[in-house]
Amino acid sequence: MADDLTPVILCFKWGSGYPCKYTNILYRALTDMMKTPFRFVCMTDDAEGLAEGIEVVEFPPFAMEKSKWHRGMWPKLCAFAPGLFTPGTPVIMMDVDVVILRDLTPLFDHLTTVGGLHIIKEIPDTLPRTFPKLFGKELKSNSSVVGFVAETQDHLYLESHDKSFDELRQFRNDQDYIHDHAADRHSWPIGWMLSFKKSLAYHFPVNLVRPISRPQGYVVIFHGKPDPDEMTKGPFKRWGSPEKFGYFPVRWIKEYWFKYLRDTDH
Repeated sequence: MADDLTPVILCFKWGSGYPCKYTNILYRALTDMMKTPFRFVCMTDDAEGLAEGIEVVEFPPFAMEKSKWHRGMWPKLCAFAPGLFTPGTPVIMMDVDVVILRDLTPLFDHLTTVGGLHIIKEIPDTLPRTFPKLFGKELKSNSSVVGFVAETQDHLYLESHDKSFDELRQFRNDQDYIHDHAADRHSWPIGWMLSFKKSLAYHFPVNLVRPISRPQGYVVIFHGKPDPDEMTKGPFKRWGSPEKFGYFPVRWIKEYWFKYLRDTDH
């Protein structure tokens, strides 16, 4: 544990869902774009293949059987374990399947000014956004980008780390658990984080003729399908969901991906 308050960006890697290249690309993008010092920490059960410069920490004790970790992304609650970082350190935990758009220093500034825990307000899809009275539902939170100050949300770990999957499944997933149990919870400002699937991709037939432009904001998140690397392939490689899909690479995502990918990544 470092003895200073240098801001931390924390990510996770376990299992085979997202290989090392995702973590390495995120690290290189942040190193390239950030204008203020930060530490990049990966909590993982297998550090092989991670790029030089990435700090590695092991998962603290977590009782849930590993075979069920992905059924709700429950190990993300380990970010709140006491003793990981110096008390008072601003921490942003972030999924590795994201695209960074610009310097994230304003996120740390916002976090330390306002205090509490900051999480993405669940982003509505096209129809609920356009016709909220017809398709609207309760919006909870998305945990792709979460900000907090070290040692202020310890209870999120302490009250969950010894629970089995069956004991936690009533909360559906990590983000609902955080939404319901965080102390002094805030939503990040609207527009700072965008969902590729819900905010940017188009429905048929617009998707066939209108390219997806690089947005404003700080981070583009990916949940469900597609994953970022699916949009870096050659033409006529279908990506997306049944409702929102494409057959060509997305230029700005492809440029980002290959700018930070190395031949040694796997």
